Amino acid sequence: MDLSKVKALVTGGSSGIGKETAKQLVEAGGSVVIAARKKIQLKEAAEETGAIPVQCDVGKEDNVVHLVQQTVNYLEGYNVLINNAGYGHFSPLTELSTEDFENQLRVNTIGAMMVARESAKHFIDKNYGNIINVSSTAGKRGFEGGTAYVASKFALGGMTECWRSELRPHNIRVMQINPSEVQTEFSENAGFGKREFNESKLVAGDIAGTILNMLALADRGFIPETSVWATNPQD
Repeated sequence: MDLSKVKALVTGGSSGIGKETAKQLVEAGGSVVIAARKKIQLKEAAEETGAIPVQCDVGKEDNVVHLVQQTVNYLEGYNVLINNAGYGHFSPLTELSTEDFENQLRVNTIGAMMVARESAKHFIDKNYGNIINVSSTAGKRGFEGGTAYVASKFALGGMTECWRSELRPHNIRVMQINPSEVQTEFSENAGFGKREFNESKLVAGDIAGTILNMLALADRGFIPETSVWATNPQD
């Protein structure tokens, strides 16, 4: 699609991959709504990117319904969902509480489903749309301590395949991107502390640029799924 015609909703848009994707889309001539829970951080991101802020907790259904309706109101011709909101909880299985596991799924999996569901209703009505789910390489392979996060991302991958099958007859492209480690606030938010910047590892702009390339492919084709790894990450 022509990136100047993008009318996008980016969830998790106040930082990291979401904020950088919004910034690059606006720079390409598109119009963007960004959504996140934290009001002040969201406002700052909107000022930095040129996007429209809508406060939303994607784990709450009423918030999601309101978010998509506001997006439709703000962006005439809403046509792209970047389903990016999420966080990581990591702990050994024997220390994983049911509450923490449920909360992880509530945001990363159920939240993604609800935003996609409400957006798909609009896209089907218009007989056109694009959904890009931001997953993770953790959605392709498990690892020690990753039960909750890995489960949420494997589920997202399964849902992506289902939506792709359902929505293709309506000219809706459903795609997924799986970043490996990206230097954002993700690590700090997950409780691993702040890490020093490493030039050999991925940054948010790398993933945002890939997302724009996926969207920029002519509408007659689409990239179902892609993964992005650092070439030779040095510890």
